Amino acid sequence: MEYSNPELPEGINTSKENPLKEFFILTVGLLAVVFVVISALILIVDNFADKIPFEMEKKLPISSFIENLETEKLPPYLEKVTQKVLRTFELPENMQITFHYVNDDTVNAFATLGGHIVLYRGLLEKLKNEDELAMVIAHEIAHVKYRHPILSVSHGIVVGIILTAVSSSSGNSVVNDIMGQTGMASIMKFSRVYEYQSDKEAIKSLIKLYGHADGALGLFKVFESEFGKESSFEFLATHPLTGNRISQTTKMISKSNLSSNNSMIKYPDEFKIWLKQQKEKIEKSK
Repeated sequence: MEYSNPELPEGINTSKENPLKEFFILTVGLLAVVFVVISALILIVDNFADKIPFEMEKKLPISSFIENLETEKLPPYLEKVTQKVLRTFELPENMQITFHYVNDDTVNAFATLGGHIVLYRGLLEKLKNEDELAMVIAHEIAHVKYRHPILSVSHGIVVGIILTAVSSSSGNSVVNDIMGQTGMASIMKFSRVYEYQSDKEAIKSLIKLYGHADGALGLFKVFESEFGKESSFEFLATHPLTGNRISQTTKMISKSNLSSNNSMIKYPDEFKIWLKQQKEKIEKSK
């Protein structure tokens, strides 16, 4: 019996598919799975994290972080407005809000664990009236009311665990970086939901206080003036785009049959003088 070595056809050991195409399909599929899994777990966590007793949240080590901000006592006018806004909220008896003022140029305000709310001079001096100030304060109180700080911390823990598990098995730095961005996109999605929820609650507070919500529109216009009109997609942002927030607020005002272009309460002269003195104090210390 004779044996022969037949010639094999060309391309028998190669795929007809481009390997880059296969890699792209697999990567996109993995990212989609990671995004869906993280989003699903976040939804599950949301059903438990906000059930954590507020007293327990207050015991979390946040005090050192607040102390590092070099906060100062609120001036009488700012204390008066914070308390006035607080009275429009029906907060649980054990939910205490603590306001902090920071003499810094940062244009920001935020709420964190344990009911701590921080207001920066940089933002306060950009505002011109009490209505806009009340909108800032009410927005941050709403974050505390709906337990957004503890929920956000829980989301970060979930994303960290999932990405650590997936990254350790993949071993590809490029894929790991992309998955990290996917995890952040999941968190951003829920962050924007919280911002819209807090906006709505703050607008209700303004209506109770002043009978209209022009302070909300005024605040967002300050943001537009300060930061410009965003050109990025909302999907890539932790906060809703300012234009979208203006649109949502306008819709709420329209549905509530509220009038627009109402007169707003201007900052009292003594508070404007105080803000100016605060800025001069910082400039002298440099």
